[in-house]
Amino acid sequence: MPIRPQYPRAVVVELSARLPDRAVVVTDSGTSLDWWTRHLRLRNGMRSLLSGHLGLPGAAVPYAVAARLAAPDRPVVALTGDGAFQAGGLNELITVRRHLDRLAGLPPLVFCVLNNGDLNRLTWQRRAAAGDPLIPLSAEVPAMPYAEWARLAGLPAVRCDRPRHVASVWAAVLSRPGPVVVEFVVDGEIPPDWARDTGARQAPVTAHAPATGPVASSR
Repeated sequence: MPIRPQYPRAVVVELSARLPDRAVVVTDSGTSLDWWTRHLRLRNGMRSLLSGHLGLPGAAVPYAVAARLAAPDRPVVALTGDGAFQAGGLNELITVRRHLDRLAGLPPLVFCVLNNGDLNRLTWQRRAAAGDPLIPLSAEVPAMPYAEWARLAGLPAVRCDRPRHVASVWAAVLSRPGPVVVEFVVDGEIPPDWARDTGARQAPVTAHAPATGPVASSR
């Protein structure tokens, strides 16, 4: 069946509704930060970690690992885009695998990857600021099966490309202990709120969609 990319906003809204008490939430550079700042509500007792000043991408996964080691009693959720995940997150999962026995019995450590096949914040900055069309090759992120990669490394993983499963996937991964990688296939043609507010319009060029596949899970 063809994929049905969900709105990235919906992924964050559903996470916000299910965040466990005292959670630590981490985000990276890119549109993952945009969706995080507009649509995720932190409650009293929660903590947040950001990639400061939209610095180099790739901070979310190592930040989340550090948060887990510093606060082993708190649930930890990292929100990152596919570009930032390729910038360093994939390698940092090797650290998670090395310490899996130590981490498996602790509260949830969730690495959420928003897979849109694009360096999305950069393309929307160009489209919003100058009205440039989307040129896929200028910011295309190589297609990677992130959940499959995690399972190959020996980590639990889930892939979701059906909007109707977003809520149930979040409920499942936040109810189990230990680390898990969650890959959500999302629509890169949905502008972040700031781009929409500046009057950005979708260009007639379509970005390449990420690879297809069923919703899958592994323990």
